[in-house]
Amino acid sequence: MCSRIARTLAGSLVVSVMVATAPACAGGDDEAAVSETGSTSGSLEDIDACALLTSDEIRAATGQEPGTGIDPMDGVSASAPICAWPSADGSITEIAQILVSIASADSYESYRQSMEQEGFTDLQQVDGPGRFNALLGGLNMLQSFGERFMVQVMFEPAPGRDFVEAATELTRAALGRLE
Repeated sequence: MCSRIARTLAGSLVVSVMVATAPACAGGDDEAAVSETGSTSGSLEDIDACALLTSDEIRAATGQEPGTGIDPMDGVSASAPICAWPSADGSITEIAQILVSIASADSYESYRQSMEQEGFTDLQQVDGPGRFNALLGGLNMLQSFGERFMVQVMFEPAPGRDFVEAATELTRAALGRLE
């Protein structure tokens, strides 16, 4: 179990770093972001990723009671807004994670090509709240590209819960608070 969690976290951080740096590489702009309340202001740095999902939303997706969300990249300059929620009882270090970046890809096809160049070939386009939405196989990760932001969620779904359905609900809630 620990090795699976470590592999998943490592994969998430690789994808997170790639997605977070993509706007800079693509000439993206982080000037139009939102505050903690979801209103337009400031820059990407003004986004509190931990404020984008509620405990009820995380519980519905994961079947577990979340603790207080933390930014695992706190203090790292130029990192994308990210939040990880441990279990409330402290038995699991991360039951859910969200990351926000500028939506720098124009289409699923350009996104797919970029990801494949980086070695991520297990991708699937799925229905969801964004202009396009991509499931990253093997990582329990969904990325939804809105008009301005990309929201990435990663978690283990509750027993009997469909991951894509649960992830779509989370990304819909987060994008709704951002855009």
